[in-house]
Amino acid sequence: MPLLINGILLIFFWLLAVFSVSIYESFTLSLCRVAATAANCLARFPEPTNYFYFFQQLKALAIAIVAVIVVRKFPVRVLKTHKFASVAMIAAFILQLLVFTQLGETYGGARGWISLPGLGNLQPSEFFKLAYVFFLSSRLLRRKEIINSSEFLIQFIVTSAALYWIFLFIPDLGTVLIIGVTALVIARYAGLRLKKILLVLGIGVTSWFIVGMSLYMINPKFDYIHNRFSYFLGINQNDQVNQDEQIGRQNEQALRAIGGGGFLGEGYGKGLQKFWYIPEAQSDFIFAAFSEEIGFAGNLILLGLYCRMFRYVLSHLQKLRDPQSKMIGVGIISIITIQTFIHICVNIKILPNTGITLPFVSAWGTSLMVSCMELMLLYKLINSEAPQKLITNEHSETPATKKHSYRKTLPIR
Repeated sequence: MPLLINGILLIFFWLLAVFSVSIYESFTLSLCRVAATAANCLARFPEPTNYFYFFQQLKALAIAIVAVIVVRKFPVRVLKTHKFASVAMIAAFILQLLVFTQLGETYGGARGWISLPGLGNLQPSEFFKLAYVFFLSSRLLRRKEIINSSEFLIQFIVTSAALYWIFLFIPDLGTVLIIGVTALVIARYAGLRLKKILLVLGIGVTSWFIVGMSLYMINPKFDYIHNRFSYFLGINQNDQVNQDEQIGRQNEQALRAIGGGGFLGEGYGKGLQKFWYIPEAQSDFIFAAFSEEIGFAGNLILLGLYCRMFRYVLSHLQKLRDPQSKMIGVGIISIITIQTFIHICVNIKILPNTGITLPFVSAWGTSLMVSCMELMLLYKLINSEAPQKLITNEHSETPATKKHSYRKTLPIR
């Protein structure tokens, strides 16, 4: 129950942040839709509103609650089977491929969304990350005896590369970073030696750098990624490309928002950077935009909730006897923690802009839904062995107790 309360508090943070931070972009987007419907003589769109994103996110929360109920009813024993892990990975991979079809939608230069009737825009990478945890946990557990062999190491690298390549063509390097680090964490927990983890990390970084640079030289679609890295590394900041495209604008304004918040913040609803000074303030840079209003003190509360969740999950996973439950739990909490870390590091300019949302807080419906599902999965895994322990405690008897029980059953003569 403390884990679920922790999640509810994070969702409360999400309500406050999205309600305040998204008002300008909500008004702009709804105003454009009013103009578009009027120009095309379509059914009249409602009046422009400051809370378009907020109402959309309330719908996403309702869908997330339904998804959580479904996960709550799903048997844990099925979640831990190799068949479920394989089916989930195949389904997530196919769903991810749909971004390259007519259903695909492009935002910010990345074709990472699909539009489904009745569900709106979905981000398949969120489901891919969760399915990958189940798949990798099952595979590592089945091959644990040879995990440090050269044969398995080659298989691990080849399989990971085969699954990751799809994100290069979106392009979505942020998701690759999250699932790549998560894979190394799970592999380390399964018993892979640190020396071999560093080897895999070195091969992965080198390979992606070579492939990324090759694609940049071949296809102009990848120019904006090159410009972001150039800006982050301080290369050619004054050239005409950076001036025209305003590369680094989000990062610079994010730093102003965080610094402007001070210790206590400007006050709820009083932030200025959300008025299009920070594009995508309600999603990719919600930490910075909301920091201007809640300040360092408010951020300490938010970070405290994440840290408490991380500590609570790890402490309770250690008490489980089933190694697969532990491995899946470690993978899920790693995704949440790593994604939170990357989002905050991007917002404070420690990492280049990757377009990563903040779990439970950013205004993307798919991110919220999958985060809630992950929370329920952690709750189920942590409590999966509680009934067994209770039965064992009730029926466990010491030799003295057994002797006493035997005497009670002796017939009276």
